[in-house]
Amino acid sequence: MIPSIPAIPSIATSGAAQAVGASSGVGAASASDSFHNILGQAIDSLNGVTNNATNISLQAVAGNASVADATVASTVAALDTQLASALASKAVNALNTIMNMQL
Repeated sequence: MIPSIPAIPSIATSGAAQAVGASSGVGAASASDSFHNILGQAIDSLNGVTNNATNISLQAVAGNASVADATVASTVAALDTQLASALASKAVNALNTIMNMQL
């Protein structure tokens, strides 16, 4: 069947909140919460969701899974891909804005 959607980490435990806390003396960001690691985990998660959708679709074609499960899995994969694309676009726009600032 379709695996459950992983929980979204709370703001208090996210890397961004810890990085802000580090500058204010509240807490320090650990090496495991670096931007590189968080981005890598997000890409791995997207890859896993996409692979899951492909596997369920193949099982549905073979008659081993329901079409509803395949539809839900492919919709989740499509939405995750759209979200990743939108975030990448926003990140590029933000970087371009920063690069165009005059000092």
